[in-house]
Amino acid sequence: MNMFDKYTSNYDMNDPDINYKYYHSYRVMEIMEKLAITLNLSPKDIELAKVIGLLHDIGRFEQDKLYDSFKDGKFDHGDYGEKLLKETNFLKHFDILEEDYEVVYKAVKNHNKYGIENTQNERELFFSKLIKDADKLDILYVLGSDKFDMLEKDNKDDISKEIKDAFINNKLGNIKEIKTQNDKLIIPFTYIYDINFKESLKIIDKNKYYDKIYEKINNKDIFKEYIEYTNKYIAERID
Repeated sequence: MNMFDKYTSNYDMNDPDINYKYYHSYRVMEIMEKLAITLNLSPKDIELAKVIGLLHDIGRFEQDKLYDSFKDGKFDHGDYGEKLLKETNFLKHFDILEEDYEVVYKAVKNHNKYGIENTQNERELFFSKLIKDADKLDILYVLGSDKFDMLEKDNKDDISKEIKDAFINNKLGNIKEIKTQNDKLIIPFTYIYDINFKESLKIIDKNKYYDKIYEKINNKDIFKEYIEYTNKYIAERID
């Protein structure tokens, strides 16, 4: 049993949220490995990418236990994850260089942030960007998959000006500005503006994640212009 499995064994795997985050962590690890290989990283950095992917959401487990919620208003799981890894010397159980521990800490801390905080180090920035991409790729996969029922239920509400403006201006929507049910659905469409690597966009395009999400939406007319622009934007960036 690896250290991640040992840690998560302290939580109730029959809890759907805990179970989901456990497997999400492994899927993100696999995405990180795929991206790292595609980007021609060294074997050492491929392993580092995998460790970051596996541990990026380690703060979620305690969050769910304490609050029975994944809302970060009272508990920032990225900050907690960084703190946990540091205070427990968790990374000594993984095959990565000690000099890269700070890279992991920064990536875990930043993966859920609106931007990337507290570093100008190019290596830290690179892996922070990589995990932000990988995390979004799995979220989009889940939202569009028939295996999961995690897509927000749309209705006929309008989309608020703040979220609409973010999309129109090619910016990641801020979840703090969500006002309507349909705002929650547009936020994932704005992920494309926060994707850092062309290789990530190619995965989105190849797997038709947004088309699959759109197919699950009831009031398609409200979202038609968003799906059309999203696919056009992706095609232009990967061309």
